Amino acid sequence: MRADVIAEPAQTPRMWKPIEDLPGNPNSLSDGELAPLLRYWEDLRHELDQTAQLARFRSELSREWAIETGQIEGVYDVDRGVTATLIERGISADLIPHVDGQKPPELIAAIIRDHQEVLEGLFQFVKGERRMSKSYINEIQVALLRNQTTATVVDQFNRVFEVELLKGRYKLHPNNPTGRDGTIHLYCPPEHVESEMDRLLAMHGEHLLNEVPVEVEAAWLHHRFTQIHPYQDGNGRVARAIGSLVFLKVGWFPIVVTREDRARYIEALELADDGDLKPLVVFLVDIQKRALFQATKIAADVPAQTVDEAIASAKRVLTTTPRSLDPTAWLQSKETADYLMAIAVARLREIKVALDEEINSARPDFTFAVTDIAFPNSAPSLRPSDRSSTLLLTHNPSNEERSIIIQARGIGPNFRGLIGVETSFWDSKRPTPLWVTEPPFQINYAESRGNAEQRFRPWLERSLTHALTLWRQSL
Repeated sequence: MRADVIAEPAQTPRMWKPIEDLPGNPNSLSDGELAPLLRYWEDLRHELDQTAQLARFRSELSREWAIETGQIEGVYDVDRGVTATLIERGISADLIPHVDGQKPPELIAAIIRDHQEVLEGLFQFVKGERRMSKSYINEIQVALLRNQTTATVVDQFNRVFEVELLKGRYKLHPNNPTGRDGTIHLYCPPEHVESEMDRLLAMHGEHLLNEVPVEVEAAWLHHRFTQIHPYQDGNGRVARAIGSLVFLKVGWFPIVVTREDRARYIEALELADDGDLKPLVVFLVDIQKRALFQATKIAADVPAQTVDEAIASAKRVLTTTPRSLDPTAWLQSKETADYLMAIAVARLREIKVALDEEINSARPDFTFAVTDIAFPNSAPSLRPSDRSSTLLLTHNPSNEERSIIIQARGIGPNFRGLIGVETSFWDSKRPTPLWVTEPPFQINYAESRGNAEQRFRPWLERSLTHALTLWRQSL
């Protein structure tokens, strides 16, 4: 997946070695958050199925996947504003400006549409319940590169030139790009590609039988495929396609890696090269949570525009399964949120004591306080899930006030049992807060309190460390 970047002097090469299986306990690579979140998404999707809002969300997510999977590879360069327009209005060459030195808009649009068709093909593949095979992966590579005729290569003298692109065939020559730091990535030699792909698919089949967590399997399959790097070009796009297929088969979203994600994405892949797959697992989970957060906000409770839509909406409510409609099922997330926010308040109070001892004793002009607000059920525009806890950081007598705020809020226009917890740093000299966490920590009714707490405590420490660092930098 890594781009061919020429750098001198080169560092010690990352040597190729045959792909390795997962560790004996694959569950150790996952914090278990995604499985209960899938139940939440299935309930929401069942309630909103066939709605125009859900269909629009899926279409826009598909277009974003199609654009970004080529953007992060440097296949084309479409700026963020044009990307947003294409996502909203559809893939059209008329919406892409001509830029000197870039591919013509008609070709860029054609390549993006190829990507989109591949994603639609993945959905059809899932419906057909076919097994992943070498021939199917070859089909994906051909479809992704349908409108590309050449590939860029770098020879042993660091000369860059174009060669005829092989499609649906494994590479005939080594493809060992140079990374950002000058390190050469030695991928699988051409003579071993066939056997390594056989091993990849055999292990993948075993993982499915052993019910490896979906996020672990997607990360493993994606990374091991990139280690093989079987094709002359398109390996990164194929890796994200087959990784997406793993998620789609159980009802999740495709892997949308955006240009803003690219640095973290490559770092996670490089850590996996060194034997640590967990950062890539966490990265893929965050992508799924981001899509779920968007779906919840976009798809939920948009008012009907016509009588027919209003009747259809009423029918969905009356025919939705009781588990999905029963608010008592959602109360577990509120109870979990209250429990976790109590942990957060206790931690803020511990930090307040430490600040009094270390800062206030030396600088009495700095004072600290903790507040905690649980909104009543009758509060206007709020839900029972909403709660806010604040560490006030005040500098007297200038009356400069800063604060670290931890907020729990129900996600979506109506409370459906999904709660987001966010941490922000506020400075009275700034017009807007600095958000410390993105995406929010998510609580749902299908996850046990114990598992949520296990995830929450390290998240809370990272958030507070970051927020306190922002406070120090503001002084």
